[in-house]
Amino acid sequence: MTWLRSLQAVDSIREYRKSANEVREELLSKSLQALASGGDPEKVLIELSNKLTNKLIHNPTRALQSAAEQGEPAKLTVIRQSLGLDETK
Repeated sequence: MTWLRSLQAVDSIREYRKSANEVREELLSKSLQALASGGDPEKVLIELSNKLTNKLIHNPTRALQSAAEQGEPAKLTVIRQSLGLDETK
């Protein structure tokens, strides 16, 4: 049973990385098009960084909100830990 959980973790990591890379590639392509069209490089970079951040934090933010609204403190703790929010700095 341990190998099954390990395989599920590997599959989940691959899916998550694939999803993040798809977001990155989509936004990078749009930014490169904007630059090729004469867009202000500083504005293009700012927009790229804002959009990338927003897209990458959207689902974890929704999961945090849902766990809080549903009164699921254990789930909230797991999500916070997976996001590195409960680590000492």
